[in-house]
Amino acid sequence: MKNILKNLYTIFCLAALILLSCDNPQKELKKKLPSKADIVSELKQKADIVTTELKVRKVAIYDSSKSEKFTWKNPNTWKWGDQKCIIPIEVTLKYGYDLRNLSIRNVEIEEDSSIVVIHLPKPKIIDAGYNTYIDEGSVVKMSTGLRSEVGHALQEEIRRKGYEAVLKDELISSVGEDVKRNAQTLFTSIVKAMGWKHVVVEVE
Repeated sequence: MKNILKNLYTIFCLAALILLSCDNPQKELKKKLPSKADIVSELKQKADIVTTELKVRKVAIYDSSKSEKFTWKNPNTWKWGDQKCIIPIEVTLKYGYDLRNLSIRNVEIEEDSSIVVIHLPKPKIIDAGYNTYIDEGSVVKMSTGLRSEVGHALQEEIRRKGYEAVLKDELISSVGEDVKRNAQTLFTSIVKAMGWKHVVVEVE
Protein backbone atom coordinates (compact mmCIF):
# COMPACT_ATOMS: atom_id res chain seq x y z
CA MET A 1 0.00 0.00 0.00
CA LYS A 2 2.85 2.34 0.86
CA ASN A 3 4.44 1.64 -2.51
CA ILE A 4 1.19 2.47 -4.29
CA LEU A 5 0.87 5.77 -2.42
CA LYS A 6 4.52 6.54 -3.10
CA ASN A 7 4.05 5.90 -6.83
CA LEU A 8 0.90 8.01 -6.93
CA TYR A 9 2.74 10.87 -5.21
CA THR A 10 5.61 10.60 -7.69
CA ILE A 11 3.20 10.66 -10.65
CA PHE A 12 1.40 13.69 -9.18
CA CYS A 13 4.68 15.58 -8.76
CA LEU A 14 5.78 14.78 -12.29
CA ALA A 15 2.44 15.95 -13.70
CA ALA A 16 2.70 19.19 -11.75
CA LEU A 17 6.22 19.81 -13.06
CA ILE A 18 5.09 19.17 -16.64
CA LEU A 19 2.22 21.63 -16.29
CA LEU A 20 4.53 24.25 -14.82
CA SER A 21 7.12 23.74 -17.54
CA CYS A 22 4.43 24.21 -20.22
CA ASP A 23 3.06 27.34 -18.60
CA ASN A 24 6.30 29.12 -17.68
CA PRO A 25 7.78 29.45 -21.19
CA GLN A 26 4.66 31.28 -22.33
CA LYS A 27 4.91 33.65 -19.40
CA GLU A 28 8.63 34.09 -19.99
CA LEU A 29 8.00 34.76 -23.70
CA LYS A 30 5.57 37.55 -22.87
CA LYS A 31 8.02 39.02 -20.40
CA LYS A 32 10.86 39.00 -22.90
CA LEU A 33 8.99 40.69 -25.77
CA PRO A 34 10.49 44.16 -26.35
CA SER A 35 8.41 47.14 -25.25
CA LYS A 36 7.56 50.20 -27.35
CA ALA A 37 10.59 51.97 -25.93
CA ASP A 38 12.84 49.03 -26.82
CA ILE A 39 11.57 48.99 -30.41
CA VAL A 40 11.98 52.76 -30.80
CA SER A 41 15.50 52.59 -29.36
CA GLU A 42 16.48 49.84 -31.78
CA LEU A 43 15.07 51.68 -34.80
CA LYS A 44 16.61 55.02 -33.86
CA GLN A 45 20.03 53.40 -33.88
CA LYS A 46 19.60 52.98 -37.64
CA ALA A 47 19.40 56.82 -37.98
CA ASP A 48 19.07 57.48 -41.72
CA ILE A 49 18.00 54.26 -43.38
CA VAL A 50 17.83 53.92 -47.17
CA THR A 51 15.20 51.68 -48.76
CA THR A 52 15.23 52.67 -52.45
CA GLU A 53 17.74 54.14 -54.91
CA LEU A 54 16.77 56.04 -58.05
CA LYS A 55 19.07 57.07 -60.90
CA VAL A 56 17.95 60.05 -62.98
CA ARG A 57 19.55 60.88 -66.30
CA LYS A 58 19.09 64.45 -67.49
CA VAL A 59 20.55 66.79 -70.06
CA ALA A 60 21.71 70.18 -68.75
CA ILE A 61 21.51 72.90 -71.40
CA TYR A 62 23.31 76.24 -71.25
CA ASP A 63 22.56 79.13 -73.62
CA SER A 64 24.40 82.38 -72.94
CA SER A 65 21.84 84.40 -74.90
CA LYS A 66 19.21 83.45 -72.27
CA SER A 67 21.30 83.41 -69.12
CA GLU A 68 23.64 86.41 -69.41
CA LYS A 69 22.53 89.92 -68.57
CA PHE A 70 23.96 93.09 -70.10
CA THR A 71 23.18 96.79 -70.31
CA TRP A 72 23.85 99.20 -73.15
CA LYS A 73 25.28 101.75 -70.73
CA ASN A 74 28.09 99.49 -69.51
CA PRO A 75 30.42 98.25 -72.28
CA ASN A 76 31.97 95.73 -69.88
CA THR A 77 28.77 93.72 -70.07
CA TRP A 78 28.79 93.51 -73.87
CA LYS A 79 29.54 90.01 -75.12
CA TRP A 80 29.88 89.53 -78.87
CA GLY A 81 28.49 86.14 -79.83
CA ASP A 82 26.87 83.31 -77.92
CA GLN A 83 27.96 80.20 -76.04
CA LYS A 84 25.89 77.04 -75.96
CA CYS A 85 26.60 73.81 -74.14
CA ILE A 86 24.75 70.53 -73.61
CA ILE A 87 25.96 68.19 -70.84
CA PRO A 88 24.39 64.88 -69.82
CA ILE A 89 24.31 64.25 -66.05
CA GLU A 90 23.34 61.26 -63.94
CA VAL A 91 21.89 61.98 -60.51
CA THR A 92 21.53 59.32 -57.82
CA LEU A 93 18.74 59.80 -55.28
CA LYS A 94 18.49 57.58 -52.21
CA TYR A 95 15.08 57.58 -50.52
CA GLY A 96 14.44 56.34 -47.03
CA TYR A 97 13.58 57.40 -43.50
CA ASP A 98 15.08 59.68 -40.89
CA LEU A 99 14.48 57.73 -37.69
CA ARG A 100 16.13 60.13 -35.26
CA ASN A 101 12.79 61.77 -34.35
CA LEU A 102 10.93 58.48 -33.94
CA SER A 103 8.97 58.18 -30.68
CA ILE A 104 6.74 55.69 -28.90
CA ARG A 105 3.80 57.37 -30.66
CA ASN A 106 5.07 55.65 -33.82
CA VAL A 107 4.70 52.21 -32.23
CA GLU A 108 1.44 50.52 -31.34
CA ILE A 109 1.07 47.17 -29.55
CA GLU A 110 -2.26 45.36 -29.65
CA GLU A 111 -3.97 44.74 -26.29
CA ASP A 112 -3.37 41.00 -26.50
CA SER A 113 0.31 41.66 -27.29
CA SER A 114 0.05 39.59 -30.46
CA ILE A 115 0.76 42.31 -33.04
CA VAL A 116 3.07 45.31 -33.13
CA VAL A 117 2.30 48.13 -35.58
CA ILE A 118 5.02 50.54 -36.76
CA HIS A 119 3.89 53.92 -38.12
CA LEU A 120 6.65 55.37 -40.30
CA PRO A 121 7.00 59.07 -41.17
CA LYS A 122 7.00 60.26 -44.78
CA PRO A 123 10.00 59.06 -46.79
CA LYS A 124 12.57 61.63 -47.86
CA ILE A 125 15.83 61.96 -49.76
CA ILE A 126 18.51 60.59 -47.43
CA ASP A 127 21.42 61.06 -49.81
CA ALA A 128 21.98 62.42 -53.31
CA GLY A 129 24.84 63.06 -55.70
CA TYR A 130 25.84 63.20 -59.36
CA ASN A 131 28.62 61.75 -61.46
CA THR A 132 31.78 63.79 -61.00
CA TYR A 133 33.51 62.59 -64.15
CA ILE A 134 32.80 64.53 -67.34
CA ASP A 135 33.03 62.52 -70.55
CA GLU A 136 34.18 65.21 -72.97
CA GLY A 137 32.93 63.08 -75.86
CA SER A 138 29.35 63.42 -74.58
CA VAL A 139 29.52 67.21 -74.18
CA VAL A 140 28.26 69.39 -77.02
CA LYS A 141 29.79 72.90 -77.14
CA MET A 142 29.15 75.69 -79.62
CA SER A 143 30.25 79.32 -79.77
CA THR A 144 29.64 82.19 -82.19
CA GLY A 145 31.20 85.58 -82.83
CA LEU A 146 34.20 86.34 -80.62
CA ARG A 147 33.17 83.96 -77.85
CA SER A 148 35.39 81.05 -76.82
CA GLU A 149 33.91 77.62 -76.08
CA VAL A 150 32.49 76.87 -72.66
CA GLY A 151 35.37 76.03 -70.31
CA HIS A 152 35.67 73.38 -67.61
CA ALA A 153 34.63 75.71 -64.75
CA LEU A 154 31.42 76.73 -66.50
CA GLN A 155 30.69 73.11 -67.38
CA GLU A 156 30.87 72.25 -63.68
CA GLU A 157 28.49 75.10 -62.91
CA ILE A 158 26.05 73.86 -65.55
CA ARG A 159 26.16 70.35 -64.08
CA ARG A 160 25.62 71.67 -60.56
CA LYS A 161 22.57 73.65 -61.63
CA GLY A 162 21.21 70.61 -63.46
CA TYR A 163 21.68 68.57 -60.28
CA GLU A 164 19.87 71.18 -58.18
CA ALA A 165 16.99 71.20 -60.68
CA VAL A 166 16.59 67.43 -60.26
CA LEU A 167 16.46 67.79 -56.46
CA LYS A 168 13.57 70.24 -56.79
CA ASP A 169 11.52 67.77 -58.83
CA GLU A 170 9.00 65.64 -56.92
CA LEU A 171 10.35 62.34 -58.19
CA ILE A 172 9.37 60.18 -55.24
CA SER A 173 5.99 59.55 -56.89
CA SER A 174 7.80 57.49 -59.54
CA VAL A 175 9.27 55.13 -56.92
CA GLY A 176 6.68 55.52 -54.16
CA GLU A 177 5.46 51.93 -54.29
CA ASP A 178 9.04 50.59 -54.22
CA VAL A 179 9.87 52.77 -51.22
CA LYS A 180 6.75 51.53 -49.40
CA ARG A 181 7.25 47.86 -50.24
CA ASN A 182 10.96 47.88 -49.35
CA ALA A 183 10.28 49.72 -46.09
CA GLN A 184 7.65 47.18 -45.05
CA THR A 185 10.03 44.30 -45.77
CA LEU A 186 13.01 45.90 -44.02
CA PHE A 187 11.27 47.13 -40.87
CA THR A 188 9.27 43.93 -40.49
CA SER A 189 12.54 42.01 -40.55
CA ILE A 190 14.13 44.29 -37.93
CA VAL A 191 11.25 44.04 -35.46
CA LYS A 192 10.81 40.28 -35.97
CA ALA A 193 14.48 39.83 -35.15
CA MET A 194 13.68 41.39 -31.76
CA GLY A 195 11.21 38.60 -30.98
CA TRP A 196 7.87 39.76 -32.34
CA LYS A 197 6.17 37.30 -34.69
CA HIS A 198 3.44 39.51 -36.14
CA VAL A 199 4.49 42.93 -37.40
CA VAL A 200 2.55 45.49 -39.44
CA VAL A 201 4.38 48.46 -41.01
CA GLU A 202 2.27 51.43 -42.07
CA VAL A 203 3.79 54.00 -44.41
CA GLU A 204 2.40 57.50 -45.04
